[in-house]
Amino acid sequence: MKKYWAFWIPYIVFLLVLGGLIMCNEKAELHLWLSSAHTAVGDVFFKYYTMVGEWVPFAVAGGLLLYRYRAALLVLGAQLATGLVAQVLKHVFDMPRPKRFFADCCPEVQLQVVEGVRLHASHSFPSGHTASAFALFLALVFLTDRRELHFLYLVLAVLVGYSRIYLSQHFATDVWAGSLIGVVMTTFVYWLIDRWHPAWYGKSLLRR
Repeated sequence: MKKYWAFWIPYIVFLLVLGGLIMCNEKAELHLWLSSAHTAVGDVFFKYYTMVGEWVPFAVAGGLLLYRYRAALLVLGAQLATGLVAQVLKHVFDMPRPKRFFADCCPEVQLQVVEGVRLHASHSFPSGHTASAFALFLALVFLTDRRELHFLYLVLAVLVGYSRIYLSQHFATDVWAGSLIGVVMTTFVYWLIDRWHPAWYGKSLLRR
């Protein structure tokens, strides 16, 4: 794991900084502050970039079938494990999303809404999109050796997490927990796959 320090060190900093903001600020105030920097470019970018936490990981897994089955299995396995944990926790906690939270506690607050984005109301904790994105990009870290790419993957994952706050779909706590779920479950799946060495690991749809 030491060779992945370009991901791990910035990620720990991310956890500490966001965790500190969560501990030192009220939930509502922190959300309004973090989601206040709306711009025309940002609205378009985050509206579409947030989809990286939806179908994109499965498209990547499909593409990796052409490269190596082991790589595709890592990405797909990380997504399935992360998604399962995130969905179970969502239904266990059943926390309100910003739309319902502010409607109940502060009806005078008007959330900034991006045109074409439908705000959800329930199952806020944790953020499934964030968990999915961190699972994807950490899997890609494990599949590459270039440290500059490791740091870039972290930035790309963090941007998906921020997109959920920017779009007022989640709170900072949801993003913090979602990132941790994605990282823990992907590391676990990587460990499992690394202990198993079947002959078909190095094969692909192009190399049988």
